[in-house]
Amino acid sequence: MSAVAASYAALPVTPEAPARTWDPVTFRMSGPASRRSFEQREAEAESWTRASRPLPEPSDWGGAIARTAVESLLGLRPTQQLIRWIEEPLYQALARRAGLAVRVLGPARMRRVNVRSSHAEWVDEHTAEVVSVIFDGERCRAAALRLERFHGRWLVTALEIG
Repeated sequence: MSAVAASYAALPVTPEAPARTWDPVTFRMSGPASRRSFEQREAEAESWTRASRPLPEPSDWGGAIARTAVESLLGLRPTQQLIRWIEEPLYQALARRAGLAVRVLGPARMRRVNVRSSHAEWVDEHTAEVVSVIFDGERCRAAALRLERFHGRWLVTALEIG
């Protein structure tokens, strides 16, 4: 036995940590698209009709989107259900990560994913940041979202899941 192998053999054996289903995930806009203001977004699509109804409560809506994103990352829900509610670069990153998780971990077993709590903080009159606690059937996870008003609906411009 070599000296290196002998030194490794002398190390104490510790139980391995349980495997995590995924590492913390961060999806953020980068580049000039992330610096678009509310006015620029609205100017891009003046031909769209604006809904006259009020927007849903950001804490409830953000919690639902966070739950859906976690379900997508677990392979329980298709990511296409989020395409309307998440900006394109974020959606592409989330879809890529969810596809990778399904290929690496295999098909998911059915779990109930619950929102334990969700809280919103207004940044300005068009932007809110939401923090949610999600239980995925095995452990609790934190999720943070940045929501911006866009054409009479909320649009996720930043998403982080721990």
